[in-house]
Amino acid sequence: MNSYTDRGHPPSEYQENLEILLQIPVFSGLPMEAQKVLAYLCTREVFKPGEFLFTEGDTDEHAYFILEGKAGLMLTVDGTSEQVREYGESTFLGGLSLLCPAKRLYSLKALTRMRCVIFARDKFQRTLEQFPDLARMVIQEICTLIHQWESSLIVEHARHCPDCRGNVGVSLI
Repeated sequence: MNSYTDRGHPPSEYQENLEILLQIPVFSGLPMEAQKVLAYLCTREVFKPGEFLFTEGDTDEHAYFILEGKAGLMLTVDGTSEQVREYGESTFLGGLSLLCPAKRLYSLKALTRMRCVIFARDKFQRTLEQFPDLARMVIQEICTLIHQWESSLIVEHARHCPDCRGNVGVSLI
């Protein structure tokens, strides 16, 4: 429990956002002052079932933290969109979009009613200007996550799957 609920008051959206930042590896190691700014700048949005958060080919400028609901990662194969993965509550998606513009390789579709905390690139970039050391810290955490992902790919697939071996080497970027 936090000090707000200890005193019988429900936590504010700002306080909830601050607690969410502590759950996201990219943000959890940042100085508290920077986390407070980010908690203030993020927004909330509700998506209806079937609504797209972003579509393949979009240059989306947002990262998403799923508070409630489920989303499907959709990939177009031979002109047909198919779900390749599902995400649920407490999932952080799209963090790289905060650092640089890039076209989405997939679409993300709400499978159920979803509530998300949304982080915008322009607000994140302004925060980086205010706290110059953050960029190094965020990039370091992203590199760690990429290394962990590739290590997992090697252990779970690449050692036994010749086709998967062609996909290793991302951490060599």
